[in-house]
Amino acid sequence: MEIQVPSLLRIKPKAINKLGKYLTYGGYKRIAIFWGSSVKDMYWKDINISFETVDIDVIYEAQITSNNIDDAFKTVKELPQKAEAIIAIGGGTAVDYGKYVSYNRKLPLFCVPTLISNDAFASPTSSLVVDGRRVSVKTEVPQAIVIDTEVISATPKQYLFSGIGDILCKTTAVFDYKLAYKKRGEEVNDFAANIAKNAVDTFSYFTDKRFENQEYIGILASSLLMTGIAMIIAGSSRPASGSEHLISHAYDKIAKKPTHHGIQVGVASYAVSFLQELTFERVKSDIINSGFYDFVKENPLDKEDFIKAILLAPDIKEDFYTILSEKGNISRLEEFVNTDEMMGQMLI
Repeated sequence: MEIQVPSLLRIKPKAINKLGKYLTYGGYKRIAIFWGSSVKDMYWKDINISFETVDIDVIYEAQITSNNIDDAFKTVKELPQKAEAIIAIGGGTAVDYGKYVSYNRKLPLFCVPTLISNDAFASPTSSLVVDGRRVSVKTEVPQAIVIDTEVISATPKQYLFSGIGDILCKTTAVFDYKLAYKKRGEEVNDFAANIAKNAVDTFSYFTDKRFENQEYIGILASSLLMTGIAMIIAGSSRPASGSEHLISHAYDKIAKKPTHHGIQVGVASYAVSFLQELTFERVKSDIINSGFYDFVKENPLDKEDFIKAILLAPDIKEDFYTILSEKGNISRLEEFVNTDEMMGQMLI
């Protein structure tokens, strides 16, 4: 089995200022850039200097404000044939757009996330809107991932805590992955599951969790990256997505005001860990020690909508066995949400 992983990975301060140098490693001179909203104004000066130093020519660029697949396919057709590589720089919209275009044009992608609110920057899929619905579209993992820890540490806290929630939820996701094997005989890739587990451990056991600590930001970024690699190895989202993701997707559908994906899956992970039992104390400790719990207390989810999401969650993904699939667990979880003190702080 051939596994595609990034061949160039840079996670360090001022990495964005060396994009030109990184492009030369592959011999790329003519490039296209997809910018996230407002990103060019913030970073173009330094990036341009790095390009001029090594004679990089930007032959196409666009600001990406839509994640509609029709817009992305139009870009696939109009991108100049002379383009040798694509850079996607910004948040999830620009990154997903860039992954789709690069996949369809068979061009190497340099992914430069300016937010790490989830693990999507390293996943082999793009989240795009198709016929009015957000769907996951097959792409490939980027050839290069460049993460500037100074850029990431300066982003608003809600994005960082969203990334934290998305890494901590892998504990419950891996449990569900193995549960599906035990109860249904579904194939499980132990190596992928172990990578996801180790990614959580690496993050959890790092002690100095201050956002101004560049090493900590690097640990968060690399842990999210490894969960993306785990999905590639498994050939599915299973090592990174379980019952907690079903609740989050349901919350997206029915909530009056959905919030960041990682925040939702982090809260949902704590909830479903009650049902899993073996993961409960670990997840509880992790959300407290990371500061995630305190942040969500100040920015709670809607309790009524969250309970509705629990009821809807088992039907979100057909034939997807999780702890929610077991008889009586929806009622047990609803009772837990209504009576647990920490849930009462994270939901209003």
